[in-house]
Amino acid sequence: MTDIANAADVERLVKAFYDKLLADPEMRHFFADLDLPHHLPKIEAFWRGVLFGDRSYTGDPMTAHIALNKRHPMQQQHFDRWLLHWNATLEELFSGPKADEAKARAATIAPVMAWKVKNS
Repeated sequence: MTDIANAADVERLVKAFYDKLLADPEMRHFFADLDLPHHLPKIEAFWRGVLFGDRSYTGDPMTAHIALNKRHPMQQQHFDRWLLHWNATLEELFSGPKADEAKARAATIAPVMAWKVKNS
């Protein structure tokens, strides 16, 4: 396996990750109203920013998740499951320092997001 090296790798990661989320009966309802062709490029831009410093992402993920939580309440188990799928996808597709960084960054993002959503 190779490491995450470029935008194409991030795109591959995000698409495979969302395939897992959409197949998961505990998670897919969060994405039922989502326009995936519009959403996925935003998520890819977010992760390119996290991993490579790309500045093309625009948006506010906290506000978006707080609004989503009002429609579909999120519990800690959902954030744990999100992280489980993220790490599994990384382990299936990539190996190396950037893949490890993607895991570590997600491990810090999930609890912050969970706390902010819960306390909004």
